[in-house]
Amino acid sequence: MLVRAAGSGSRAMAIRHLALAYAVLVGLVLGGSAASAQTSAVVGTVRDAETGEPIAGATVLLTGTPLSAVASADGRFAIEGLHAGRYTLRAVANGFSADSLFDIALAAGERRDLTLRLRRVPLMLQEIVVTASRLVERSEESAVSVAALPSHEVVRRNVTTIDKALVYVPGVTFNGNEQLDIRGAAGFARGVGSRVLMLLDGHPILSGDGGEIDFASIPLLDLDRTEIVKGAYSAIYGSSAVGGVVNMVTNPVGAGPETVFRAHAEAYTFKPEYKWAGETQEAFGLGVQHSRRIGSIGGRFFLGYENTDGFTENGESHRWLGRVKAASAPTSSHPWDAYAVFTRDRSGEFFTWRSADEPYRVSPNEVGDHTVDNKLLTGATITPLARTTTLVRFSPYFNINTLQNHFSDNSDWHRAVKPGMLAQLSWYPSQGHALTLGSDGAYTWVNSNFLGHPRILDLAVFAQDEFPVSRNLKGSLGVRLDHHKSDVGESEWAVSPKAGLALRVAPRATLRMSVGGGYRAPSAIEQFVSTQQFGFRVVPNPALQGEQAWSGEIGTTVTVLNRVRIDGALFGSVYHDLIGPAPAPGQPFVFQFQNVSRARVVGMDLGFKAQVIPDRLELQATYLFLDTEDRDANKPLPYRSRHNVTGTINVLGGLAGLDTRYRSRVEEVLGYPVDPRSGVIVLDLRLGYRAVGVLWQLKVANLFNRFYVDVQERNPGAPRSIAITALHGL
Repeated sequence: MLVRAAGSGSRAMAIRHLALAYAVLVGLVLGGSAASAQTSAVVGTVRDAETGEPIAGATVLLTGTPLSAVASADGRFAIEGLHAGRYTLRAVANGFSADSLFDIALAAGERRDLTLRLRRVPLMLQEIVVTASRLVERSEESAVSVAALPSHEVVRRNVTTIDKALVYVPGVTFNGNEQLDIRGAAGFARGVGSRVLMLLDGHPILSGDGGEIDFASIPLLDLDRTEIVKGAYSAIYGSSAVGGVVNMVTNPVGAGPETVFRAHAEAYTFKPEYKWAGETQEAFGLGVQHSRRIGSIGGRFFLGYENTDGFTENGESHRWLGRVKAASAPTSSHPWDAYAVFTRDRSGEFFTWRSADEPYRVSPNEVGDHTVDNKLLTGATITPLARTTTLVRFSPYFNINTLQNHFSDNSDWHRAVKPGMLAQLSWYPSQGHALTLGSDGAYTWVNSNFLGHPRILDLAVFAQDEFPVSRNLKGSLGVRLDHHKSDVGESEWAVSPKAGLALRVAPRATLRMSVGGGYRAPSAIEQFVSTQQFGFRVVPNPALQGEQAWSGEIGTTVTVLNRVRIDGALFGSVYHDLIGPAPAPGQPFVFQFQNVSRARVVGMDLGFKAQVIPDRLELQATYLFLDTEDRDANKPLPYRSRHNVTGTINVLGGLAGLDTRYRSRVEEVLGYPVDPRSGVIVLDLRLGYRAVGVLWQLKVANLFNRFYVDVQERNPGAPRSIAITALHGL
């Protein structure tokens, strides 16, 4: 539900109400912090039940509480700050079945040392996620569809950016370069105004002025997993979570020094009739990462360089990347971590091809068009209070992005500075019952020659209650109130609720159902842009308002004989006031962003994974069916495909494999509707070999060198490429 706040009195009242909510939250935090008592601890080791070797990276959960720990390189873990009582400890690790220790009785001040032994299984049965509820939980406990993409699958696929691996997650597609879509929520807007919220360790990393995702700015060497929540989820995460949430979770800093490097080189090969450059189009990159602990502080540093000619004219990119991370000791009673990511990128701009006969070239007057982009992403997570019944967490962030166009028809520039803070209190009044209260705020300064100088305030409060209905049935309720205000536009409120149930119908089978609301505030670029670009004149629309959505689903996850895992869901979504380009009223050949349409999407996504021969042969497949409708135009939504399929064959533990992607003909486009359109199928071949401590990988992408249009009209997909990669330390 969206409410416009027209007058200054209502805006002042909104801010006072939100300030009062902040004060109440802080009071609860201080009250919880004041309570102190002699505390106990559970420490121990997670080991392989067959070999006795420690299992590094295992997650240990103290069930029914907000507390957890990650096992270090020697398998050790520690959970501090416990009250006297009885507890259940559960350990989960990739490639092992979970193990639990029940009815652990702790006396006041006691420090109990325990061992958990996990047995190897062919398939990863349980995934630990933190995004679905902002709390540590097993994925099958969630009332919404959530998938986890572990780092070893990213390594197997031999990719440089995470988007190239996300396409194999059920329900995820890409509508052109970097245009992330979950279950048909997004079309194509050249990245502006993402309907999927992108997070790094729980911190938002969309650009402050455009709401854009830049996958190339995030290094992958310290990635632990990527979590994907599907469907409208603004009840917890607010604006931009209209289609879902993607959270990249990094590894904790280990106890000992560790160095990782990755080097790669790539070359493109074109069909003879499309070859356009006199020299081979190439790419190469190098990244080095080092981690160590100094006293109780852990640190990690990454430096990388990526250079590519691209496969199109103006496709070149030269990028420097840096990342630092610092963290407290794993056993700290007040854990914290902080990071900073910096990227500088000079990239060419390919808008549309010169002609169907020269699809990899641009018009002569556009040759040399490029942008220079700088990004600084910083964030921290501070937990001043972590007890068996109470968790208090603060997550500040500070992001800066700048961009300068060097185009034949303009030299536009913009800069955005966005500080923000999330405060969260989680309280466990009883076993399995978790109440979470939080507040979220951000302020954005934008300076630009074509956006003006808008100032944007976003404030929110949210609440979530997760509770047991019966032994095998869990319920979840939540609501969030967002307030969005700019100094040159109207302010608005948005209320986003959610409700869900998760039922365990058998030891290896769960059923889930949920409904939730979505909201996306207009980005500064959508609302205030005034420019001439690629021959089009675009003017501002200060009256632009936010998008709204409702989505619901019924899904299930089933594991058979520890070898086959099937996950599927039927879903439906409705959207109101979708933002898109449209002719400006009374101004011929002039465009602006407007609330242009209402839409409906229904469909189904399926994910299948099977270990046919453990460590020898693995099969994976996904299928996404979409039935979409623009309810104003009575036709399908643009840039969606009705059928979307991926398949993977892994052999020898993933050292070799085949990946395929298929999407049926795009049913509707916004421009050039008479251009021929067809389905797309691409096959990739992967080979790998370990020698002298290095993983050597060979990848042939688009093995049969098929020419295709990459969803957006008159934009070619990548031709065949051959890449060689050397990876050490992972």
